[in-house]
Amino acid sequence: MKNSIAAKLKQVPANYLKVGMDPHKKKHAAVIMQQDAVVRRKFKFANSRNGFEEMLRLVELEREKAGAAGVIFGIESGTHHWKALAYFLDQRGYAFRLLNPFTLKRNREGDDINRQKNDYRDAEAAAELLRTGKFVNSRLLYGTYAEIRATYNAYDRLNTERSRNKNQLKGLLDMVFPEFTSVFKDICGKTAMAVLQTCAIPQYMINMSIDDFIAIVRKTFAGRALLVKKLISLYEGAKASTGITAGAIGMAEEMALIVSRLKLNIEQSTQVIQRLKVLVDSIPESSYVLSIRGLGYITVAAIWAGLGPVSNYSNAKQWVKMAGTNPTEKESAGKASSLTPMSKHGRSSLRGGLWAASVSVLCHNDDFRVWAKDRQERPANANPLHRREVIGAAINRLLHLIYALVTKKHMYQPNRPSMVTVAA
Repeated sequence: MKNSIAAKLKQVPANYLKVGMDPHKKKHAAVIMQQDAVVRRKFKFANSRNGFEEMLRLVELEREKAGAAGVIFGIESGTHHWKALAYFLDQRGYAFRLLNPFTLKRNREGDDINRQKNDYRDAEAAAELLRTGKFVNSRLLYGTYAEIRATYNAYDRLNTERSRNKNQLKGLLDMVFPEFTSVFKDICGKTAMAVLQTCAIPQYMINMSIDDFIAIVRKTFAGRALLVKKLISLYEGAKASTGITAGAIGMAEEMALIVSRLKLNIEQSTQVIQRLKVLVDSIPESSYVLSIRGLGYITVAAIWAGLGPVSNYSNAKQWVKMAGTNPTEKESAGKASSLTPMSKHGRSSLRGGLWAASVSVLCHNDDFRVWAKDRQERPANANPLHRREVIGAAINRLLHLIYALVTKKHMYQPNRPSMVTVAA
């Protein structure tokens, strides 16, 4: 096994000053440290262009005093405040490395028995981790890849918001009109949302005729064809509803507000999806990935948003580690676990996108479906996989396949059964 710490230490020359950074919203803390762990200077600087320039001036001044050949920065990546500083340093040509906030916390607590915590202490711990090679190699994204990551993050947040609104809507319906979800399985359907915006509770429906009820819903409906049969079933269910009536009017008004947010969310998601398609098409390697049956624009966008340029990697194993889907071994006191779960140390958004992509591929791609069936049905002594284990293994297989297609610039060719000549 390669010694990753030794490889990382080679990236930090001994005659370089190490600058640990603890970024915050208004002011960042910095600690300048030598290779022998001697702290040369501590200072704070504003989170602004002038503050960054002043920080570089102080660092360069200290480098000249120490006679160091260069400077390398270690930045704690606990919040989003590190990004502006990292891009500034990258554009100025200064090397930097990111530090895991969990690793930094454990290292700081291990050094200080009294659990001292302040900005300078965190910056000093960052410099110490940089000095000992316990950092994370990271590259900033520019151009199309930066745009696709930002756009996919917006898409992901819209999905989360839509799920939250749907759950709130279902919770309210369970109280005032539980029969609603048995008629409309999808409460985000256009007919269902038209009902929820006009007369969402049984009290409104039973006080009017069925024709009036349909006419009121039709005025709000914005789709192609109104589902009249479901409206009739809903009207009949309202007559015998077990929903509570206390506070029902207030909850109906809240449901109308939630439906308005859902409609806006759907419109925004449509705009973001169109933007993602344009960005995916602008990446030349996307054509090779889209040739895999079962993958679409959203899943490909998730892959590029999480991985970035292919040129940043030397093999497919690095993709697997970035996704955090690499199997991990657990052993203690000579006893090893029979299971090897995912490490989940990579990007969670990438892992979520790849999980959805693998499920789609297993459903629509014959090659993957046969491969998965073979692993599920193999003998007990050959370690058969369960359904979720197959999906995890399919993620890694999919990543290796995509890497091969992209690097070799080949379209995906499904495996075809060999031709068998049948005698007449």
